[in-house]
Amino acid sequence: MAQINLLNTSGSEVTTPSNEHIAVFSSGSLGNTTLYLKDAAGTISQLAGSGGGGGGTNGTSGTSGTSGTSGADGSSGSSGTSGADGSSGSSGTSGADGSSGSSGTSGADGSSGSSGTSGTDGSSGSSGTSGIDGSSGSSGTSGSNGSSGSSGTSGSSGSSGTSGSNGSSGSSGTSGSNGSSGSSGTSGQGIAAGGLTGQALVKASDTDYDYAWANFTSGTSGSSGSNGSSGSSGTSGSNGSSGSSGTSGSDGSSGSSGTSGTSGATGDAGSSGTSGSSGTSGTGGGISTVYTNVVRYEYTSGSDKAQLLSAGTLFGGLSWTRSSTTLTVTSTGHGLTTGDYVVLRNFNVDYAHVSITSTGANTFTCTVADSGDTSGTAGAYIPALDVSTLGDSAITVESPTAGNVQLISMMVYINSSETDPKTLTVPSNALSNGAGGNNSLNTRIPPDIRAYNVGAATSAWLSSTTVTFSTSANHNVYSLSGGLDTFGSVMFTMQF
Repeated sequence: MAQINLLNTSGSEVTTPSNEHIAVFSSGSLGNTTLYLKDAAGTISQLAGSGGGGGGTNGTSGTSGTSGTSGADGSSGSSGTSGADGSSGSSGTSGADGSSGSSGTSGADGSSGSSGTSGTDGSSGSSGTSGIDGSSGSSGTSGSNGSSGSSGTSGSSGSSGTSGSNGSSGSSGTSGSNGSSGSSGTSGQGIAAGGLTGQALVKASDTDYDYAWANFTSGTSGSSGSNGSSGSSGTSGSNGSSGSSGTSGSDGSSGSSGTSGTSGATGDAGSSGTSGSSGTSGTGGGISTVYTNVVRYEYTSGSDKAQLLSAGTLFGGLSWTRSSTTLTVTSTGHGLTTGDYVVLRNFNVDYAHVSITSTGANTFTCTVADSGDTSGTAGAYIPALDVSTLGDSAITVESPTAGNVQLISMMVYINSSETDPKTLTVPSNALSNGAGGNNSLNTRIPPDIRAYNVGAATSAWLSSTTVTFSTSANHNVYSLSGGLDTFGSVMFTMQF
């Protein structure tokens, strides 16, 4: 596009045009009226063939005058008209925009790592073998019967009197006195053959479930009764004196039979059988007090608490030592691992819920108070469950490695409940050591739940609280929901 300056202008006063433009001007300062061009670089150049309008034609020369005076010059022709301005060139078309570059393809997402396989459950510890019963002693042989006493001799017949007057009848012989009966042997005291000396388990009272061992001894064998003495024979009747012949004297009466001898004494009782050997430590084995194997214990996490009631195998009659706060318990083949929990009975502490700090094949250690006895031989413990997670949104219960623990009930207190639902996770595949099967739909043990809002002066039952769960997966996970987001304290109990 051209910029036209109509007036004579100094080249330096002409504004340098922008790109793709030119400035056209005339400049008397350049010594003529020629047109000039100034481009965007500031360069000035003369337009070719430029001039004002065309010059007027020169007048014809006058004819030569006569010699003499010169003829006058012809007048100047008039200036030609200015040429018309050329038309402006048309603007060039704008170049087409370049096409946009295509976007790069997105990188493929990385594949998720596969989940690790679950660890297999530890095998349960074997039960202690029962003690062998002692064999019964053989029965003593019966004593033989005493021999019968000999019969008394018959009295001799009186001799016949001589003929003549009848002699007086001879007096009858006195009957032999009966032998005195032998005194009976004293009865033996004690128990029948094969009795044992040992202990019996007796109940302390009708309202007490603790038992104690009471000693008993066998009764001593009765001494044999002495044999009765044989009865003495009756004395023979004296002969009647001879007299005059008369009637024959009557025969003397026969002597009475001697009394029978007393029965022989009962034979001695057979010797007692040997006592059976003691079994290895088992439930309540080798202890004078049988402790209950149902225990209650508590976990705390900040202001939140959980209280559990469970039953487990009782291991008793255990030797132990204590150095400062470290208790070392000897329990053959216990099967426990570090981090498992137990309830201690009859150590330097009693009814203490503690975790195991280290283990050996037949020993384990835990931390106790630095007070009381430093050793003993009658300690006992019951394995317990662990609450590994305790918070507003999740509660997780775990079984010990060994001990056949069964979860009976559980109370949970959340100080500030702001989450609904809450997730409860119990041990999986724990039919004999935990909270039941819980590894498929038909082995689930969903808890019965009852919840209370305890953030005010009086508790309020949350009747809408329920337990829900998936029927196809995560069979040991339960969802507790319904009114639990109280933004205050909540307490709920669960029965398994």
